[in-house]
Amino acid sequence: MTEENKQVAKKASTEMSLGVDDMLKDANSGLENVTSEDLAIPFLRIIQAMSPQVNARDGKHIKGCEQGDIFNTVDNTLYKGADGVVVVPVAYKRTYLEWMPERKGLAGVHDSSEILKSVVKSDKGQDFLENGNVLSTTANHYVLIVDDKGGFSQGIIALSGSQLKKSKKWNSIMAGLKIKTKDGNVFTPPTFSHKYTLTSVVEQNDQGSWYGWDVALAGQLTAEDSFIYSAAKQFSLNVNAGAIKTSNEDTPF
Repeated sequence: MTEENKQVAKKASTEMSLGVDDMLKDANSGLENVTSEDLAIPFLRIIQAMSPQVNARDGKHIKGCEQGDIFNTVDNTLYKGADGVVVVPVAYKRTYLEWMPERKGLAGVHDSSEILKSVVKSDKGQDFLENGNVLSTTANHYVLIVDDKGGFSQGIIALSGSQLKKSKKWNSIMAGLKIKTKDGNVFTPPTFSHKYTLTSVVEQNDQGSWYGWDVALAGQLTAEDSFIYSAAKQFSLNVNAGAIKTSNEDTPF
C-alpha cells in the first residue's frame, strides 16, 4: 500500500466512528466485574506553592499549572483558580483523619466524633492523639463535576483546617435555599438540585499565605439537566448507603 493509500485509509477509518446507538447496545460491557473497590473517586484540590504539581522534575507535575489552580487527582484535569469549577453537591460526611507526624502518611480514618475525646490540643491548635499522631477534622463534600460540554463525573472536595469555615458556609447556603410550591408550601430542595462554582482565593495569617476555596451559588438545574439530577441522586444514595469507597492517600487542603 502506497503512502497516499495509507493516508486515505486512515482518514476513512477516522470518519467512520461508532455511533451512539451502536455503543448503547453494549452499554457497560467490560465493566461487569468492576466494583466500587476497583474505582478511584478523584479529589478536587488546590495547587499550593510547595505542591509537587508545580515542580517540573516531580512525577506528579502537571504541565501549565500555577499556584491557585484546581486539579483532579485522578486524571489531572486542570481548572484555573480564578475561573473555578462547576459542581453539583450530592452528599456530605464529616470524618477524622489520623496522620503520622512529619507528613509520613495516613494512619487511619475515623467516622465517629468520639475520637475527639482522646485528643490534646497543641499551642498551634492541632489535635494530637496519645500515640503522637495528628487528628484532622475533615468535611467531605461529594459532588458531580460538571464540564463545559454538559458532561459530568464524580468527585470529592475534602476541607480541613482553615477551610472548615468554607464548608460551613457551603452547608449554610444549601440549607438556606427554599422553594415555594403552587399551594404555598415551602421546602428545602435537595442539594443536588443546584450548581455551585468553586474558585480559589488568596488567604493569609501571621504564618504566611496560601490559596483557599470560595463557594458561590451558580443556579438551579434546568429541565435540560435532568440526566445530571438523576445521576446526582443515585450518587447521593450510594454515598449515604456506604457503597462509595475513597482513599485519602495525600494530605488534603
